[in-house]
Amino acid sequence: MKITAVILAGGLATRMGEVCLRTPKSMLQFADYPFLQYLVSWFIGLGLNEIIISTGKLSNQIESVFATNFWSSRGVKIVKEDSPLGTGGATRFACQNCSNENVFLCNGDTVVSLDFFRLYEIHKVLDMPVTAMLTLNKEVPNQGAVFVEDGIVTEFCEGEATKEPIDGGSHFRGSSTGCYFLKCSSVLSIFPSGISSLERDILPALVLSKMVGAVNNGLGFFLDYGIPSRYEILKNNSWILKTIYGELIKGGNKNGQD
Repeated sequence: MKITAVILAGGLATRMGEVCLRTPKSMLQFADYPFLQYLVSWFIGLGLNEIIISTGKLSNQIESVFATNFWSSRGVKIVKEDSPLGTGGATRFACQNCSNENVFLCNGDTVVSLDFFRLYEIHKVLDMPVTAMLTLNKEVPNQGAVFVEDGIVTEFCEGEATKEPIDGGSHFRGSSTGCYFLKCSSVLSIFPSGISSLERDILPALVLSKMVGAVNNGLGFFLDYGIPSRYEILKNNSWILKTIYGELIKGGNKNGQD
């Protein structure tokens, strides 16, 4: 299927402390395998023909596993930022290397259970440059920051006071999962070059022009393990990853290990 998955895996992981001094968040291990391997395996299993891992700090750790013929033959490639670009800049940089118009963007430290193809069909119907996947779960980062009316985001205010999720059918309030469907051509023409935040800079501006759609992912599992306490939760419940992402593809490590 001609969809490119872009995985943002270049963050500095400052909230993780010593856990990520030598290992990027996306390469932290769960049941003996890095999270990225579960995510990449899932995309391959879905039939996506291109998977781009956007890296930065400690990129060598990711390259040691994924910069091999084993993974490149399955559509995986790595693009490395020379310096931190933020989530907005990294997204644009990755899209410069996409061969498909349709892009699925996600973070390399977030576990989300979603019906990929159902959400993709809704994205095509909405026909927006960006379609956000929203959760109605409580006690999540930036809870209730996004309000939606008839499929169009009318409010995107991350960093403000927590708001209660509202499941109101065509009008609802939710939280971003960090997952988005994008039109690559729109990203390249609309997103600014250089450093920017997707959630703090770009999306709020696009919302003002009614250029962001949204899909309600309900109460499906959602966990951003980017802080030590949530990392421990996932590490102690790593079975969740197999439940959500299915069979792990093993092999391809430069060191000859699975």
